[in-house]
Amino acid sequence: MSKRTQDIEKDDHGKTLEIKKSCFPANSVLLDVTNVASNEANSSSSAAGGASGSSAESAALFSKLRSFSIGSGPNSPQRVVSNLRGFLSHRLSNITPSDTGWKDSILSIPKKWLSTAESVDEFGFPDTLPKIPVPPLEQTMADYVLALEPITTAAQLDRTKAIIKQFVSPQGLGPRLHQYLVDKREAEDNWAYYYWLNDMYMNVRIPLPINSNPGTVFPPRHFKTVHDVAHFAARLLDGLVVHKEMLESGQLPQERAASREKNQPLCMAQYYRLLGSCRRPGVERDSQYLPSRVKPIDSDEDRHVVVICRNQMYCVVLQASDRGKLTESEIASQILYVLSDAPCLPGKPLPIGLLTAEPRAQWAVDREALQLDERNQRNLELIETALVVLCLDEPLHSNFNARGFTGATPSVHIAGDRDETNMAHEMLHGGGSEFNSANRWFDKTMQLIICTDGSWGLCYEHSTSEGIAVVQLLEKIYKAIEEHPLEDNGLPQHHLPPPERLEWHVNDKVQQRFAQAAISVDRAIDNLDFYVYRYKGYGKNFVKSCQVSPDVYIQLALQLAYYKLYGHLVATYESASTRRFLHGRVDCIRAASTEALEWAKAMCQGEGANVPLESDREEDEEDARKVKFSIYSKDHLRELFRCAVARQTEVMVKNILGNGIDIPLLGLREASVEVTGEMHELFTDESYKISQCFLLSTSQVAFTTDSFMGYGPVTPRGYGCSYNPHPDQIVFCVSAFYGCEDTSASRYAKSLQDSLDIMRDLLQN
Repeated sequence: MSKRTQDIEKDDHGKTLEIKKSCFPANSVLLDVTNVASNEANSSSSAAGGASGSSAESAALFSKLRSFSIGSGPNSPQRVVSNLRGFLSHRLSNITPSDTGWKDSILSIPKKWLSTAESVDEFGFPDTLPKIPVPPLEQTMADYVLALEPITTAAQLDRTKAIIKQFVSPQGLGPRLHQYLVDKREAEDNWAYYYWLNDMYMNVRIPLPINSNPGTVFPPRHFKTVHDVAHFAARLLDGLVVHKEMLESGQLPQERAASREKNQPLCMAQYYRLLGSCRRPGVERDSQYLPSRVKPIDSDEDRHVVVICRNQMYCVVLQASDRGKLTESEIASQILYVLSDAPCLPGKPLPIGLLTAEPRAQWAVDREALQLDERNQRNLELIETALVVLCLDEPLHSNFNARGFTGATPSVHIAGDRDETNMAHEMLHGGGSEFNSANRWFDKTMQLIICTDGSWGLCYEHSTSEGIAVVQLLEKIYKAIEEHPLEDNGLPQHHLPPPERLEWHVNDKVQQRFAQAAISVDRAIDNLDFYVYRYKGYGKNFVKSCQVSPDVYIQLALQLAYYKLYGHLVATYESASTRRFLHGRVDCIRAASTEALEWAKAMCQGEGANVPLESDREEDEEDARKVKFSIYSKDHLRELFRCAVARQTEVMVKNILGNGIDIPLLGLREASVEVTGEMHELFTDESYKISQCFLLSTSQVAFTTDSFMGYGPVTPRGYGCSYNPHPDQIVFCVSAFYGCEDTSASRYAKSLQDSLDIMRDLLQN
């Protein structure tokens, strides 16, 4: 969301493998079995006997895997991976971690070795979360080659293989860098965290809105009066205070994995970084303001939010040492004051918020200029330490909608004359300098946005947390509001001091920057091609009936949709949570695999790429004239799909269990600079650059309400695509840039619709 596979034909002894026929790549879990057996044989004579005994067992398992078909529950791809995990646990049950070279990988060891802690919880897991592993160097390089195969040319791949061969050799730099990371893992709680945080966020210099901050739309409200707006805002803010109190009292429930080492505890650190935090710009690297996780017992610290209305900023105290916590009614009266005061102030307010939408280095310079005045310093401190920023917006005009396509489903949520795409624009960027883009503070972790027409949502700064934390927090509060509606919306009079309005003092240099910032943000917004598309042909209920993970299924649909348009696959990013580990965030599931490519080619029946951006009518007429025939049988297409599903499932499992490739590659890249002072050739190679240019950036953002989250592409020539599978439909947020002539959000959505339709025809019954 922010920033931005396939068979090895020989084993370590040069023996040609026949695994390729079963559609499972080498260095997958299947090959891991062979490697582990080999390690056992090298350890002791008794282990050698065990390895020998495993050969027939392995062959029987491989034979079984070849025979399963889509739609048969016991032999589904999920069951295949489960069988592999069980096989590994069985083979390793009598081996100590020191007997193998796999002690850093929980993909291949039982859960009792996840930590050295002696005490365990009620599910048998160690009380202490394990550290994220450093996968074996050979494993990372082999998986890297698999990831490059479908997205690079043969010449590019051959050059990379030659570089890797030298890199991993005993005389190469690879083993030295790998040991550097292993030592770093021993010394730190999470060896990869700051490498990842800086590379993904802190070092990125482009503006936050559209490029980094996601926007979320929740089901619209029905406001009859401005009092309704104030009451709803007050209930949201009161819920945040209650949640903050729960965090500080240590009562946040421990989340656990729902599958793959089920009930394993998950890291909750990011949940504590949502409220009261803020990103700070830097000329070369940004930083974060993070509040203390636990409030001191004797602390009388006030809790406040900053409310922005008509570009005017107000500090609203929610809890104070001299009067305690405000009631919902009292908070509502404060919000109502802001709503009535802001429109009546003389003169045009300074659009300070626009500066936060600028490139990070520029905003860092502007922020320094603001801090020359002591009153501005205090304003910045109030904003950065506020629990959240609340933005009270005016609705956008309906002309912010993206282009649709013939046959697209209508919007479900409507606010006034605005549809879902329009509301998503509001949450992402505010609509521009003449609308609500100055009514923002894009550095703030959570910006709650409420419009007078009832649309509401969130814009959040991504560096502190993944989407799951903010979604769960706001859905919890929203559901409580829905379950306990207020019967009386009257606002009693309260004798509270009015909220403090923040007054800014700027010099001539900063004053000139406002006009430049307005041009910059307006140009970026005009370039955004964003489209909310609901596919209503079916949802995850049908996908599950095919014995396929909905996430795996949708990822393959995204690959097919891209191939239908362009005739090739590209590096694809899907975030995979690594919260099973201490301070774990995400790694990258790469959905562009050789198996997916072969399946997509076959599904397109030999048709060429469909890149030209024709009109919908011309496209429909041309399709009607085509003679439809099938080159491949459905059985063959299903077999190819089975292989693609198995590969995608394997990559997904490896990632969530700490054995992805992007985090280890990043670690090796940064280690090469720290150890040698320069970047190794492996990371200046053309293939590496291609692998890091995610022309398709995707993420599943699941809601229990009918809500959705979207974001912009991570490269000028790419697409962003988030999705939320419901039982009977799938909601997509597709984004592209108008500045790229070869991309179109609505056209990609149409290709998605076609892809999902033909996948249903392939798999049903």
